[in-house]
Amino acid sequence: MQSSQSRIIIGIIILSVIFAGVYYTGQQQVGEAVSMLQLEFSDLDLTRLSIIPPEVDLTLIYTVINPSDIPLEITVNGLLYYGNIVISPINVEERTIPAMGSGEIGVEMTLNGTLLQAIGDPENEGNYRLEGTLSATGRFMDFLPVSVKIDLSELQSEN
Repeated sequence: MQSSQSRIIIGIIILSVIFAGVYYTGQQQVGEAVSMLQLEFSDLDLTRLSIIPPEVDLTLIYTVINPSDIPLEITVNGLLYYGNIVISPINVEERTIPAMGSGEIGVEMTLNGTLLQAIGDPENEGNYRLEGTLSATGRFMDFLPVSVKIDLSELQSEN
């Protein structure tokens, strides 16, 4: 009886070590895929303009390029800055970025009179920057979901 319990415990330990090794390998591969992601500002869409009260609704469109062979589900949480001014929080729900492909994420914001005066020209896209985290989930060996977080500043290319 004691011998069969010992074998079961040893079997569980061996399976746990194997699973941990597979998960670690998967996390390394998904982490490498996430580090290859590129985030580029691609367009600015003016959705609403109001003179009284002075207000502008804009959508900044970013292209996420995934050069890896692992499709990724991404979410983004952080803040949008114009220079040093905080413009808007960013919460992009889960988006699929295909392997060897790209996808777009939109950051919607409303600028009121005070913000418009502070930033001047809201269409000067070179001054916008994102800060926060990007969480990505990829599937290692097409079945094991592995999640990785990365700082947005590591992904943004300079314009």
